[in-house]
Amino acid sequence: MGLISRKKSHLFLGIIFIGIGLINKSYPMFFDNLIPDRFTEYRETISWAISIITILSGIGLFFKQIRRLVKWPLLTIIIVAALGTLGQIFNLDVNGATNLLPPFWVKLKFPIQIGLGVWLWWATKEGPEPDKKRKYKRK
Repeated sequence: MGLISRKKSHLFLGIIFIGIGLINKSYPMFFDNLIPDRFTEYRETISWAISIITILSGIGLFFKQIRRLVKWPLLTIIIVAALGTLGQIFNLDVNGATNLLPPFWVKLKFPIQIGLGVWLWWATKEGPEPDKKRKYKRK
């Protein structure tokens, strides 16, 4: 992940997750179909809670003191959303009418979600301690 520094990654990821949370709150129809049918009566509450958690955790990525703490709710949301996307992919014939995206985009969501999770994990992992820095510089 040498394309972008961790410092800039925190900024970008924070903006991305705040945006996802705002979209989830403003246009819940894009995320409602990820919630299993057995939770239909709780969809609004689940969507509201996930959007608030995503927004607050996205804001938390801007602060070094809580960055590693807010990583966990965001990774949990990414994993659950990726599982929901897998369910959509495997049932495209059954629920094709309920998806707002064409099948190609539904299939593209899964690697994007996994990539976002890996990027979040990399950006929030602990860096080397000052005493344990490399002794020799690269030539």
